[in-house]
Amino acid sequence: MFKYLLANSQEKKTTNTLAPKAEYLNIPVQLLSEFLDDTQSVIRNIYYYSLYAHFIKIENGTIKERYKESCHRLNFQEINREVNLIYGKVLYERYQNSPMTGIERHIYSEFNKLEKSEFDKACFLAYHALKSIVGNKTFQKADNKLLWSRMDGKVKSIEDVSELSERVRYFAQEYQTLKIKRELQENWGLIYYAQQTRGFYFSFRLELKALIREALKRKRKTVESQRLKKIKLLEEEVFNNLSKSHSSQDKNNG
Repeated sequence: MFKYLLANSQEKKTTNTLAPKAEYLNIPVQLLSEFLDDTQSVIRNIYYYSLYAHFIKIENGTIKERYKESCHRLNFQEINREVNLIYGKVLYERYQNSPMTGIERHIYSEFNKLEKSEFDKACFLAYHALKSIVGNKTFQKADNKLLWSRMDGKVKSIEDVSELSERVRYFAQEYQTLKIKRELQENWGLIYYAQQTRGFYFSFRLELKALIREALKRKRKTVESQRLKKIKLLEEEVFNNLSKSHSSQDKNNG
């Protein structure tokens, strides 16, 4: 699948005079749409987008030199310059101001070279969906609807599961979602906490104890806020009753 676009090990040794290789391919989450239906096309679009996005950041040099540097940086073979830049430009301009997700270079290569099961692909989607949600933060709170939406390449959260594509909808079943989350915790570095919380807290940086601490701090603030809100409503109710009582007394005295 698309193997010829990756530089081989010999080329790695001979192209070490430029910038170091990129560890991530930063892409808009919408590019992951239809990953389950046509993985090869999505992998190819990631390739086009990444090349062009890096290419336009290079200020100096000819088009050929900038393209060469981009290919080196991303560890792609230096081929089909005009075609790749044209397709990349279309994708880049289509997805402006989008939630971004970072695909680790070795994960991209693995899914590019090897045949994967539908479950593996769903885990790939869920992992990068969560990455797009947490962004640069150390942790974030989310719910399943937002997770499924990003897995389906959607920016905003769905209101109902029926809005998902058929393939993603299958993995939106409770059993499948729990299975994916378990796999991400065991093999993808996901730190996850969802005890007595609406939605779930997650991180790829914090240890579980630190994530639980952050979740409970926010839960305590929420409980305190709800308590104060309840007191305020009761105060307003009592005040209104007192006002009515005084008004009634004034009328009787009159």
